[in-house]
Parts: sequence; C-alpha cells; structure tokens
Amino acid sequence: MTNDSFTAAASLDELLTRTQQALSSMRSRAAEQLDGDPGHLLRAMGTAAGGRVRAVVAQGGRLESVAVDPELAGVGMETVCEHIVVAVNAALADLDAQVSASARADVDALAARLGGLQEQPVRQMELFSRAMEDVVARLNRSGDAGTRADRLA
Repeated sequence: MTNDSFTAAASLDELLTRTQQALSSMRSRAAEQLDGDPGHLLRAMGTAAGGRVRAVVAQGGRLESVAVDPELAGVGMETVCEHIVVAVNAALADLDAQVSASARADVDALAARLGGLQEQPVRQMELFSRAMEDVVARLNRSGDAGTRADRLA
C-alpha cells in the first residue's frame, strides 16, 4: 500500500495553512496602511465649482487639504461651503472606489488560492481510490494464487 492517503492529508493541511497565512498577510497589510507611513495611504481628490474648489482625502477618512480659488470670495461664504462639501464628498466617493478595488484584488487572489483547495480533495480522493483498488487487486491475485495451489495439492 502506498502513502498516497497520508500525502493527500499533508497536502490539504499545507494548502489550508498557506490560505490562513495569506489571510493574515492581507489583514496585517491593511492595518499597516492605516497606521503606517502616510506616503503609502490611498488618496483621492474631488472638485467642485468647475475645479475652483479641490479637496484631497486619504485612506482612513482623513481630510488632507482643501483649496479654494480666491475668485470665489465674491459668491458668499455659504456657497463656498456648499462647494467644499461637494468636493469632499466627491473625493470620499473616489477613495471608496479605490479601497473597494484594492479589496477586490485581495479577494480575487484569495479566491484563486481557495480554488486550488476545492480541486485538491478531488484529486486526493482519486489517488486514494486508486490505491485502494490496487490493494484489492493484489488481495484478489493473492487469493486466486492460494486457491490454485489448494486445487493442485
């Protein structure tokens, strides 16, 4: 009998371990981005009033900057504030899209790894089944040889 069943279990265990490591790595990378170097954070810019109001936001919901063209001074403070709100909301929407795309990429990578997990047990069961068929065939051959020897004696 071969060690195919033991190999199958070891391969499955290894695949599960690698998947858990990938998840852990993804989690720690996300945490590092939020707490780590601000240069590595995702950023987005939103505009309003034909580009005369610009807002920049960073991952984690931080507002980094707001720039207002001085020519808007004559439209009134309330209108300028409305443009700022529009620019900040546009920047936040863009940032949400970037974060979602980044998360999708991580999920796609994990799904590819898990796809292997789904196929692995089928292959391992096929190997185990073949090994068992070999054992049964050997037992049958041994039994047939013993029966023939009894008839000749």
